[in-house]
Amino acid sequence: MSIIRITMAAVAHARALPLTLAIVITAFAATPASAQGPSGNQWVAPERASHRTNPTPVTAEAVKRGSDLFRRDCEQCHGKSGHGDGPQSGSLQPRPADLASERVQLQSEGAIFWKISEGRGMMPRATLNESEKWSVIAYLRTLATPR
Repeated sequence: MSIIRITMAAVAHARALPLTLAIVITAFAATPASAQGPSGNQWVAPERASHRTNPTPVTAEAVKRGSDLFRRDCEQCHGKSGHGDGPQSGSLQPRPADLASERVQLQSEGAIFWKISEGRGMMPRATLNESEKWSVIAYLRTLATPR
């Protein structure tokens, strides 16, 4: 094979690479959010995560810190009161959870910690450190809908 043919083949492959990458990225971006997590609205943390408990005491300061972090990082989707009705919620699938609901409030702290850490679909993995995540969970417990 001549050097010209080899060079032309290399150029053709180099030109095809960006197109190939664009197709792959588009395919992943087009995947519905619900396909990125378990089927339906059920999102169950692994058993090992469910047994984890908050290692720090829940204080008024921790709840305030969690509230501030929630407003900064979660409110746009979950809403001011955590009901899943934030300004961004209408465009999300699956819809953000109602964090004040019994379904969420009955979950263990460890399960909620795991979900915040892992993310799902449109919900990104939290960039919070471990202490901040526990503070957000302390705040989430204050959102429980009174019976």
